[in-house]
Amino acid sequence: MNGPNILMIMVDQYRSDWMSCAGTSYVHTPHIDRIAGGGVRFVQASCNSPVCGPSRSSIAAGLYPHRIGNLENFVNYPVEQPTYYQALRQAGYRVGIVGKSDLHKGDHFYGLNGDLPIMYHLGFTHPHETEGKMNAAFRRNHLMNFDLDTGDDAHIAGPYQHYLREHGQLDAFVEDYRQRFDGWNYYNATPSPLPAEHFHDSYIGRKSCEFIEQAPDDAPWHLFVSFVGPHDPWDAPAEYAEAFADRTFPDSIRDDHSGKPEWVKKKSKKQTADMTEAHLTQVKRQYAAAIQLIDDWVGRMLDTLARKGLADNTVIIFCADHGEMMGDHGLFQKNTMYEGALRVPLIIADPRKTTTGTSPALAEMVDLYPTIMELCGIQYAQSRLDGVSLVPQLQDNPPPHKPYQLSELTNTRMIFDGRYKYIENHNDAMELYDLQEDPQELRNLAKERPETVRSLMKSMAGLRK
Repeated sequence: MNGPNILMIMVDQYRSDWMSCAGTSYVHTPHIDRIAGGGVRFVQASCNSPVCGPSRSSIAAGLYPHRIGNLENFVNYPVEQPTYYQALRQAGYRVGIVGKSDLHKGDHFYGLNGDLPIMYHLGFTHPHETEGKMNAAFRRNHLMNFDLDTGDDAHIAGPYQHYLREHGQLDAFVEDYRQRFDGWNYYNATPSPLPAEHFHDSYIGRKSCEFIEQAPDDAPWHLFVSFVGPHDPWDAPAEYAEAFADRTFPDSIRDDHSGKPEWVKKKSKKQTADMTEAHLTQVKRQYAAAIQLIDDWVGRMLDTLARKGLADNTVIIFCADHGEMMGDHGLFQKNTMYEGALRVPLIIADPRKTTTGTSPALAEMVDLYPTIMELCGIQYAQSRLDGVSLVPQLQDNPPPHKPYQLSELTNTRMIFDGRYKYIENHNDAMELYDLQEDPQELRNLAKERPETVRSLMKSMAGLRK
């Protein structure tokens, strides 16, 4: 097998506009920018579900979430459903992961070394799966349970907890999380008690560099680096947070919720009713600091590739599973079909190609399965996939890609045609936004443009057959 190596770097809950290569001035991402400078950035890329589990399952299967029965966050990936990781392994690739997978999220256990048998079944040959950001302090096999004996292996949920215990940091970390969750609000933002070297994403970055450093050259590899940040809790290490102590940020989208469905109004009231501008600014500072730490580790990975002489034969994909509302429309986190949660960074840098710049193609995360297969020269059955390869979009004068993007959750779904976004909310108001004229999604046109609604409903039904 003579295909290229694939380094896929995924960040969790990362807005597509918080990169300096996307024009942002309030957080600098020089190393992510290095990837963008050598590849194509898809400026309209979207996730197929604005929540971790379904989005990552969709990527693994190359199928829309409803086809694999995963529209909620704690549904395990169906073991009978093939993955592109299996296809890579069958073709002779070493297939590694460092970080969260969310492919068996409902188990709440990842093994002391991050290498449970389920990960081999899913296609990984070198798994080092860690806990996610939210559940990093939970007791093994329990959700929202901090009652763990940190000295007992039977309580440890995964390798990051194990690492913190070995370095004398676990008790402080668990107590910090206990306090955060006991007094939980969506805009609580204070630094982690952990030094930067022991922060979760530092652990993931360091282990990823070790994989690149140690991988034999007798077979190509695919490494899935899955950072858990900048997902909340907003707890960047103090060393990073201090750099943003006086940083100002653009205002979030203000919305009186006229025309919004009732469930969105209730969600906004729950999340931000008592929030002040000072609270929101502090969240943004913590979010930016978490991004800065991740970018530093991206730089170390790129430097490791160069030092090992692998840069010319390694395709780099930088992406996220979903975005973050960051106060837009009075909302945090994801679970909505608005732009902050839906749009994701997606950059593909193939050193064997010379085309660089941006693409307006309606790329979806589900497209990564066939894209990676084509990059690696592996045959696949397009008729069995919803994803469409993005490799042609890496050429000069690319052909048309997809006419629509689809995203799904249990209670809501969305279709976008490049201008109009239709959102169907179960037992609630429909939404239609003209993103060309109303990029902030403040004016619901559903009642004014019934013909557009009908057309997009018909197209959505076709995608969901």
